[in-house]
Amino acid sequence: MKKISILLVAFMLVISCKNDAKSEKSTTKTEKTTTETAKPKDTKLSVDKEQFLSTTIAYFKNCKANSTSRNDCRNSITKMISEFYNIGDFKNANGDYVVYDSIQSIVKKSENWIQLGKANDQEALNKAQEAANNGNATIAIDVSETYGQVAMITPGKLTTSGSWKLKVPNTTALVNYDASKSFMNKSLAYAFKSTENIVLFSKSH
Repeated sequence: MKKISILLVAFMLVISCKNDAKSEKSTTKTEKTTTETAKPKDTKLSVDKEQFLSTTIAYFKNCKANSTSRNDCRNSITKMISEFYNIGDFKNANGDYVVYDSIQSIVKKSENWIQLGKANDQEALNKAQEAANNGNATIAIDVSETYGQVAMITPGKLTTSGSWKLKVPNTTALVNYDASKSFMNKSLAYAFKSTENIVLFSKSH
């Protein structure tokens, strides 16, 4: 009788272990399925954003073609960045957009903007693309001069630059010295010939 009782206990323990293993397997499968079905963050520009950038570039080219003064159209860059990211950092006391020469001094002095790093730093480039994908205004500036070229980092993905030997973020730029070279959805390496003097900034809040 004692032997039968021992056998019954052993049998019950085996059944219990099998059920626990089955339950664990089921849980793992559920967790795996949940992970696989989780959608990655959308990094594509919306149709509205693409239309906005396309229209802005066309307007800028037309403005420069018909300008009579070197100061004409010089606030188009600050206007584009402000409206794309819905920020008010580049407006003066009268509510007008400042000329693009002011961008560098504004972001350097503002507590709301952080310097991510230089363009030769892969980590800084990664942060720039991530910030733009999260909806934070992010820009690259040639800091070698106060009126250096400014490029806006836009949502997208990092692409490999053969000349820079780095993975660089997606960009849009209004090229002040030659409006015909203005572009959208191209790599940062397209905006600047090299990483020299190019610094990345992002608006933190």
